[in-house]
Amino acid sequence: MKLILPVVLVICLLLNVGYAQQIPANRNPALNKTLSPSSNERISPEKNLKINPQFNWNLNPYSNAAINPGSNALINPKLNTKVNPHYNEVINPLRTLSLNPVMSGTWVGFYMYDKNDRLTGYAVWADQMVILNFDVKGKWTGYMVSADGKTYNCFDLNDEWTGMFACTDSDSGINLFNKEAVWTGEFGK
Repeated sequence: MKLILPVVLVICLLLNVGYAQQIPANRNPALNKTLSPSSNERISPEKNLKINPQFNWNLNPYSNAAINPGSNALINPKLNTKVNPHYNEVINPLRTLSLNPVMSGTWVGFYMYDKNDRLTGYAVWADQMVILNFDVKGKWTGYMVSADGKTYNCFDLNDEWTGMFACTDSDSGINLFNKEAVWTGEFGK
């Protein structure tokens, strides 16, 4: 009887890990090319200038003070603890395990891919303002804070703005940009 409980716990853990690892076909750009910016010009920041922060200053935190965490305390996790997972337990994946995509099959967010449509990690909605970033093994690597619903500033686990940011892609996804507002090739679906 003492052996049954540990065996059941191990089986439950394995089922959760296996479940979270499978990418649904409708979110997999390797199976559905309309999800890939390399195949779909509408969601490619290199082809669609409306979603490219180099050409659309409204999306660029370096050109728009309202969405720059250095200018706007509401979107700066060092100044607003409501958007800081280290101070807000509800959005902390170390306290709320259902936010970890490898430990939970109920997470909501994006599968993150590189320019070649390979899975690189997960971006999980913690709440309306914060998206948590995880690598493919489920390790928490950082987070994004919504600046305006179209731009999300990226922060490391020390709550420092990395200078990187994500922008919506006009089709329920995001594209990631570096400090120079150049698309990194990484995107989420």
